[in-house]
Amino acid sequence: MANLTLYIGNYNYSSWSLRAWQILRKTELPFQSVMIDLDVPGYKDELLKVSDAGTVPVLDVNGQVIPDSLAIAEFCAKAVPNLWPKDEAKWAEAKAVVEKMHTGFEAIRREAPMNLRRRTKGPMPVDCLNEAAEISAMWDDLLGRHDGPFLFDDWTIADAFYLPVATRFESYGLPRTTRSDVYISELMSDMHYLEWEALAFTETHILPETDAVNA
Repeated sequence: MANLTLYIGNYNYSSWSLRAWQILRKTELPFQSVMIDLDVPGYKDELLKVSDAGTVPVLDVNGQVIPDSLAIAEFCAKAVPNLWPKDEAKWAEAKAVVEKMHTGFEAIRREAPMNLRRRTKGPMPVDCLNEAAEISAMWDDLLGRHDGPFLFDDWTIADAFYLPVATRFESYGLPRTTRSDVYISELMSDMHYLEWEALAFTETHILPETDAVNA
């Protein structure tokens, strides 16, 4: 059996870490987590000790590192079935929407960083609101064409990739449709997400610049 160690950033702020951690929890493979505090003196050096990428998450598999959330997801999908849709057409579409999240939506990342402890409804920049509307419309389309409650019927890697965005809708009071709101509630009631959220709510580390967004 592989010896798995997942290096992550702070529970409250590290969206990419949340994706990889939840996917690993869904596999039920045993792994240990090592958290590295972000934006503290020397944190970059600590990250570079783990991977040349200098980012989290990083999955160490018997000494071999996988320094990318999508690559970690693919590793998990090879190890455990059912993390992608079984239907070939749904599989292709799920891959496409994951890639869209992996490389796009820069405004919502910049203007509404993940902050699980945040609850605010102040005005947000137009480009952020436009991307939120695009995401909500995409969710509505997928949920309307599939049997839900998730984007491709049963839970898949696609839902893990959109989970951190769902928390942003809650944190910043971003507008969404009724169907998208139900989907957000479904994601945020997942037992593995609730386990992560509880850790976020109890950690003491803060990122002042992130906490100042829409204060």
